[in-house]
Amino acid sequence: MNISLFLGVFGFLAVVYLMLGVWASRGIKTQEDYFLAGRKLGFWSVFFTLIATQVGGGMLLGTSAQAYEFGYVGILYTFGMSLGFLLLGLGFASKLRSFHVATTAELFETKYNSDVLKKIASILSVASMIGLLAGQVIALKSLFLGLGITSTVVFILFWAVIVLYTIAGGLKAVVVTDIFQVLFIIAVFFGFFIYSIFSEPSSFFSFSDFIFRQSFFDSSNLSFLKFLPILISPMIFSLIEQDLAQRFFSAKNKFIAGISALAAAAFLISFSFIPVYFGMKARLSGLIVAKGASPLMIFLESISGEFFLVLVVCGLGAAVISTADSLLCAVSSNISQDFEFAFLKLKNRLWLSRITTLLTGVIAYLIATFSDNIIEMLIKSYELLIGCLFVSIFACFFKKKLHKNSAMLSIIFGFTAFVYLNFYSIDLSAIWSVVVSFIGYLIGELFLRKTTVEG
Repeated sequence: MNISLFLGVFGFLAVVYLMLGVWASRGIKTQEDYFLAGRKLGFWSVFFTLIATQVGGGMLLGTSAQAYEFGYVGILYTFGMSLGFLLLGLGFASKLRSFHVATTAELFETKYNSDVLKKIASILSVASMIGLLAGQVIALKSLFLGLGITSTVVFILFWAVIVLYTIAGGLKAVVVTDIFQVLFIIAVFFGFFIYSIFSEPSSFFSFSDFIFRQSFFDSSNLSFLKFLPILISPMIFSLIEQDLAQRFFSAKNKFIAGISALAAAAFLISFSFIPVYFGMKARLSGLIVAKGASPLMIFLESISGEFFLVLVVCGLGAAVISTADSLLCAVSSNISQDFEFAFLKLKNRLWLSRITTLLTGVIAYLIATFSDNIIEMLIKSYELLIGCLFVSIFACFFKKKLHKNSAMLSIIFGFTAFVYLNFYSIDLSAIWSVVVSFIGYLIGELFLRKTTVEG
């Protein structure tokens, strides 16, 4: 690839992102403006920014990598997230909006009447999202390795752009750039999808041929136990994830929150077939993909010219950014709003929010240097939060009388199970963690109901 051309196009887009971020920062005076866009987001804003949280490295690069290795089952990750969005659209998103909180951890204060639980939940949420953010850095590394670019300076510059415009405008900047990025991503990848089909019309999409070609992929590692967590974890996680909840908290009303989630679910499941197709085509075309490199990039490089390849790289970059910036904003939201930091004696807490965003970006980058598996990083991050918090947060949707002791036991049991199951690499660890967490919650309900809160 022409590196000079890439840097030129990328530099132009970077300037656009930064300008949008600065423009969006106008009028931001409070933390509610910074993290919740004043709770004034309409349908299109919520719809596009919901899509942007998922059309990132996990969906494009991770899904294509899974499809390259295992075939059409590579769609499971995105299908699981789409199911989660469907549940959100059928009522959970509207309920989240009705809670009138700023973070999911805040539910433990308003519903369970426990500041301690709120802080514990916030720490777990932050740890989980930093893992997800590290997954986006891994996706970026995979993207550049596929192009033969190993420069650490390029990685750092790319990451710095994301952090800088998120620092500038908070959620408003994220939403504005998300709309631009999603439209760019759709145009680039849908365009290449159509081009690939018409340039090589074949029976690839006929049902019988599609099933037959599955034999070209690795079936020795295909098992129900291996792939069920990839489907279930994103679905469950979407109901409690802070960066998604932040969008619903920011919507104008409950109806917009719900209908936006339904529309996003329909889009995601449709668009996810594109990276699956590219991943499978890379394998069926006989392309060799080095460890850590992206089959998506290898295949697109084989069928496109210099300029169009640059557009693909920038499109993938936009995909990584569109997910990463939302995670950066969500982590900063948890830390800045769930902890007082009274000892700092800050008159303007916006500075704390911006410094937190900067440090989060640095930490996630450092964590990503220890792994090269995108989907594994994402799933483990999901499992941590699911195992510890899902049961207690899920109870908020249906129960009026909530007991903080039940929530505390649920978190302790879930975290213990998560550590144990992952240490011994036990299958279905996410599901078992939730089961154990639920047992802890039941014990609290049956024996330790001394503190009751009317929801």
